[in-house]
Amino acid sequence: MRYILLSAILLLSFASCEKAETPASREDELRSGKWKLVAGTAKWDPAIGLDTLINYYNALPDCDKDDYLVFGTNFQGSQFSDGKCDPSEPDEVQFMWELYDNGTGIHFWYANETFFEQSAVSAPFVSYTSQRFTIRHTEYRPNPVDSHQRDTITFTHTFGKF
Repeated sequence: MRYILLSAILLLSFASCEKAETPASREDELRSGKWKLVAGTAKWDPAIGLDTLINYYNALPDCDKDDYLVFGTNFQGSQFSDGKCDPSEPDEVQFMWELYDNGTGIHFWYANETFFEQSAVSAPFVSYTSQRFTIRHTEYRPNPVDSHQRDTITFTHTFGKF
C-alpha cells in the first residue's frame, strides 16, 4: 500500500510541474509572419554639398507599398507583390537571409527588389520587437561632380508584421 501511495504522490508531483515556456528565437519570430515596409528614409551625405534626409517611403507608389517579405526556412525568403506597378513584374522574388552577431543584425542577399538594386545588404537592428523591426545600412557611391570623392547614403527601413 505504501508503494502505491508513494507512486501516486510522485505521479501527481510530476503531473503538476509546468514546463517553462521557451521564448521564440528571433529567427522563429521573423519566420512566423509576413513583413511589410512601413517606413523608410535615406540620408544623403554628399562629399560636396549639404546633407539631405529623404523620406523615400512617402514617395513610393502604392503598388510598391503593398509588397511584403516572408522569411522562410533554410534562410530562404521571398518578396511578394500584391499590386504590380508593371505587368511584367514577377509575383514572387527569392532572396537569402541570415542573422548575425547573435541576432543583432541581418544579412540579405539577392534582395535587389527590396533594397534599391543593392544585391547584398548587412544591417544591424536599430530596434526590434516581435511585431516590428528597423534596420540601417550605409552605401557609398562616387560623387557625380568629383569621382575621387564618395557620397554616403544611410538607409533606414522599418518593417511591420501583419
